Amino acid sequence: MDLLDVIKQRRSVREYTDKLVEKEKLFKVLEAGRWSPSSGNVQNWRFVVVTEQGIKMQIAEACLGQFWLTGAPVIIVVASDESKLRMLFGQRGERFYSIQNCSVAIMNMMLEAQSIGLSTSWVGAYDAEKIRRVLKIEDPNITIRGILSLGYAKTTPPPPRRLDLDKLVYFNEFGNSIFK
Repeated sequence: MDLLDVIKQRRSVREYTDKLVEKEKLFKVLEAGRWSPSSGNVQNWRFVVVTEQGIKMQIAEACLGQFWLTGAPVIIVVASDESKLRMLFGQRGERFYSIQNCSVAIMNMMLEAQSIGLSTSWVGAYDAEKIRRVLKIEDPNITIRGILSLGYAKTTPPPPRRLDLDKLVYFNEFGNSIFK
């Protein structure tokens, strides 16, 4: 499948079937995250794969009550090891590159999942400290950066409306439309 087709077909899915995610597919998704680019090639992302229902319930609670998460066969918590970023880039590494690197890893995982017939949703609303407690993360260098649900879609939302390129793209400086 063409990559642009994969991108256009991807949706944020919040209803999943009971079908378990095959290990081979799960590891392909994780590999896609592992092969993401990162600042200074620090590869700061860490992935915690959650399949246990009780832990998923606690994560859903920590995600400000987004209990639809418990219906996903897999939840991947994406965390960042800030130690090397801090050493190489200081506060900018911790506050900026950490988020960028983990965001790219999440997007890679979402696109790989879509390409192999799985669906995802990226959750950014959560209480990081609660998730750290649930997952028993004691290392102060580890920061939660995102939550990804993974499974087979029960329902797929329709495509959302997108702005036209002439509203988004400028030539040489902001405001100069390339479509004039």
